[in-house]
Amino acid sequence: MMRIKSIITLFSLLLGFLSVSAQDTLTVMQYNLLYYGNYNSGFADCYETNNNTQRKDECIRTLVDYVKPDIFTVCEFGATQQLQNAFLRHNLNINGVDYWQSDNIINYAGEDIINHIFFDSRKLGLSKHIALRTQPRDTDFYELYLKTPSLAAGDTIKLICIVAHPKAGQGYEASRRALMQVAMDYLNQHYPHDNALIMGDFNMYGASESGYRLLTQTYSNPEVCFIDPVATLGGVGEWNNNSLFAPFHTQSTRSYSDECFSPGGLDDRFDFILMADEIAFSYNHMRYVRNSYHAVGNDGQHFNMSVDQGYNSAVPAEVAEALFDGSDHLPVTMKIAVDVHLGMEDHEVQSLYATVAPNPNPARDNAVVHFFNPAQGQVQFELYSLQGQLLQREAAAFGEGTQQHELALHDITKGFYLLRIKHQNGWGQTVKLVVQ
Repeated sequence: MMRIKSIITLFSLLLGFLSVSAQDTLTVMQYNLLYYGNYNSGFADCYETNNNTQRKDECIRTLVDYVKPDIFTVCEFGATQQLQNAFLRHNLNINGVDYWQSDNIINYAGEDIINHIFFDSRKLGLSKHIALRTQPRDTDFYELYLKTPSLAAGDTIKLICIVAHPKAGQGYEASRRALMQVAMDYLNQHYPHDNALIMGDFNMYGASESGYRLLTQTYSNPEVCFIDPVATLGGVGEWNNNSLFAPFHTQSTRSYSDECFSPGGLDDRFDFILMADEIAFSYNHMRYVRNSYHAVGNDGQHFNMSVDQGYNSAVPAEVAEALFDGSDHLPVTMKIAVDVHLGMEDHEVQSLYATVAPNPNPARDNAVVHFFNPAQGQVQFELYSLQGQLLQREAAAFGEGTQQHELALHDITKGFYLLRIKHQNGWGQTVKLVVQ
């Protein structure tokens, strides 16, 4: 089988060993607000009586107080500047808080509902907002920058938040893929090596859907493909009405219909935050905090049930009630650690960069992993598919310091994989492996 010999380098320390003297954490939350501030738009029978904005505001305040996000992206937000200002005034800049900001509404598609963003201006600034003309509604690129002490010296750490909301319903898979194609093309052209997240209500019924595969595997430039934070936790697969994926479902919060809210209970995974390599593997001073991704209020015990039915072990009762009343979607959230002082230099660790050695001849079926081992002991290497399936596992003993290990890939087909490296003391790191 033809191969390109891959040399994979962990240019960060094993997770848990890399700690910096000054580090901040960003909490990101994505939430479909269900026709917020928009009544009888023609898409659903949502009125003041069954989707009351005042009650939704109460629910949003409860959720914001519980999650405490720094970045809050939303779908199905009423497309008026007046509504945005009211949202800030009633839900975010309250009780002495005055640091939440947003951007002006852009709505090229002329839809009644749009995507939007709100952010903590103490930590972040917005340098650019680009709305792509996609169908049925715009896809929004928000170029944020971190307000670090080194910002004045020109050291800018960027975070690109892409908010997308493709068309709902089975039979519209091609439409969803077309929207994602436009978004990926723009990302590839303008932000191919930046920290990036793509989030929103994707309305996708499973990992086999072409739009999801485009985002995570099949885009023409594999370097800009995204990684699903739950890929190694069993969250990737055919999740529609499948109890095996109960911990990851985000719709619906209600088991019955009131004409506005979708019925059926929690049985679909429509809401996502996917991350670029740069965040997953800490290439650009931002790092995904392992196991921090959650569907807020999903305890894995409410398959086909309302989120507030009986006891919910994931959230307090008042939060479960707010999730039930606020929308028919659950918010999804994740944390990103930010190395504000370029911590690898602080620790005097040699910076190693991922490299690939192409070979025009038939290449050997292997990959060489270079890594820094913080302590003598056994290190385990686990190779996963992007669907979270464990494909192979091997282990070896290593001394302290810079090490390397050769993986045999004789039976691994062409594609993208996640390689998890784990020390016996619990330190760990995951990197992406491309086999060609």
